[in-house]
Amino acid sequence: MPDWITALSDWRRLVPHRLSSQLFLFITITVAPVIIVFGGILTYESAKSSREQVKQDIRSLAIQIASASGNPLITKDLATLESDLLLKARHPAVASILIVDNKGKTLSEVVKNNELPSVRFSTDIITPGSSEFPIDVASGKMSEALLFDDLLPRSALLEIWQPINAGSLLGSVRVRYSLAHIRTTILAQWQRTFLYAGVSILSVFFLLVLLLRAPMRALRSTTAFAKHLGNAIGEQLANYDGTKEIAELNASLNSLSRQLKYQQQELVDHMAHNQSILDNLADGIITIDTIGTIRSFNLAASQIFGYPFDEVMARNIRMLMPEPDQSKHDSYLQNYADGGKPKIIGIGREVEGLRKDGTTFPMDLAVTRSIDHGEVIFIGIVRDISERHRLDRLKSEFVSTVSHELRTPLTSIYGSLKLIEGGVTGALPAAAVKLVNLAQKNSQRLILLINDLLDMEKLAAGKMPINVSAVDLTGIVKQSILDNGGYGLTLNVQYVLGTHPEQCVVLADAARVPQVMANLLSNSAKFAGEDRQVDVRIMLDQQVARVEVEDHGAGIPVDFQDQIFRAFAQANNGNTRQQGGTGLGLKISKALIIAMQGEIGFDTEPGCGTTFWFTLPLANPG
Repeated sequence: MPDWITALSDWRRLVPHRLSSQLFLFITITVAPVIIVFGGILTYESAKSSREQVKQDIRSLAIQIASASGNPLITKDLATLESDLLLKARHPAVASILIVDNKGKTLSEVVKNNELPSVRFSTDIITPGSSEFPIDVASGKMSEALLFDDLLPRSALLEIWQPINAGSLLGSVRVRYSLAHIRTTILAQWQRTFLYAGVSILSVFFLLVLLLRAPMRALRSTTAFAKHLGNAIGEQLANYDGTKEIAELNASLNSLSRQLKYQQQELVDHMAHNQSILDNLADGIITIDTIGTIRSFNLAASQIFGYPFDEVMARNIRMLMPEPDQSKHDSYLQNYADGGKPKIIGIGREVEGLRKDGTTFPMDLAVTRSIDHGEVIFIGIVRDISERHRLDRLKSEFVSTVSHELRTPLTSIYGSLKLIEGGVTGALPAAAVKLVNLAQKNSQRLILLINDLLDMEKLAAGKMPINVSAVDLTGIVKQSILDNGGYGLTLNVQYVLGTHPEQCVVLADAARVPQVMANLLSNSAKFAGEDRQVDVRIMLDQQVARVEVEDHGAGIPVDFQDQIFRAFAQANNGNTRQQGGTGLGLKISKALIIAMQGEIGFDTEPGCGTTFWFTLPLANPG
């Protein structure tokens, strides 16, 4: 790029930065030239008019001389002619007057020396001129008034010829004149013009200074206040009643200062309120930056880890972690920053924490990402779950005790009662048979409850084995209907297999799907309704197979629908307790289906029955 283009593009660097300087520059490059040009035009026109007036005067003078010279020339009265010429030559512009006859012979000539006219005698032969316009004597060319003729002094003479006629041409009059006498006046006019222009410009500058003095002082004060406002929120500028714009700016800054003061107080109160909430939370709240430096640490976190606030601030979060997480934490953050898969951020998990005394403890950690003033920060919510682990251990020990200490004797009692019911000890009285049958059913119910409790414990601990493979869902459903048909007959309910494919291969655990089917079939049989029928269907989608088990009973009450998959949940609809059940079957079924990457749910309408359904992924979707 050429240098001159670069210079033009950087013209702003040449402009003064202060508003007052820019205004003075504007006056200099606009008002001053206008005043000078306007004054120059007026002066030039005045000078031109003066020159024209002199030219007109000389022409009139030549005509007068020509008119008055006719008779003296005819009578040869040269004395009268010279006397008249001496009188006419008193005009300040006239340099000489010459009269020649029609042959060019000089008859009379008056020349001005030192502003005094005198007669000069000459016998020169001069050819008269023919132009009525002024001719420059030196160049012989027509003279025109130019602008710089008035500024540059000249000694040139101009001349005008006028013929003398009295019936015939008697001769000619030549009047030579000079503009020297008016140049002084014209130059004085130019001097006055420049003087007036200078005075006008200085007056404008002076008035501008007077007008801008108070506003600029107020503007400087306002600017200083605006710079100072960040450290002096709430202060007020003095009222300004001058320039409207600056007064409005002054008022706006005062209003802004008041608003900032109010918002600052609101922010302080809000921060104190938030800090009070954070300090009273049971969970620890910790924030860190992208390199793991601790930014905040609430009271609960201090109590959980045993560190006071000032011992953890600005230190790395690694100090709260045992190995190996302590050594790997920075790599976790770097991996997340590089777009890798997060280990904890945005996911949440159970980890171990390290207290100040060196002991470790289990905790739930949830980490989220946020933006604070354009900077990425991470917010961690920590909960000490030591007590929960202790209760889980007690529960596990209890379930283990139930398993080993209760299930075995209950199984033995159930078997013995079954034998007695079967007549091993001989025929029993009718009343005894009724009591033995009741004891046998209750012992069976206890065994089912213990088995479901053990399954729940295994699912909660993640110890329930799930062996997923390609299995025929149609075959499993058919076999489940046969296996549970006897239970249905005890309730006078019939299971009917409706729409189904001949073969449906899904990815599932062949041992767990029948367990889910048994729970759904037994529940539906209990609430089959008056037609005493449960319909079973298998339908295919592009990705999954869907099994539906539909009863035609009273449906699930609206207020109980959100509890249906909870532990020990049973609707109080009049016959639930009579039908029995542990209240764990649907919860176990849901956990098993989810573990097999499926979904489970229900559709119900009070008074029209309920359809429980679950889906499993197809082995070969298409």
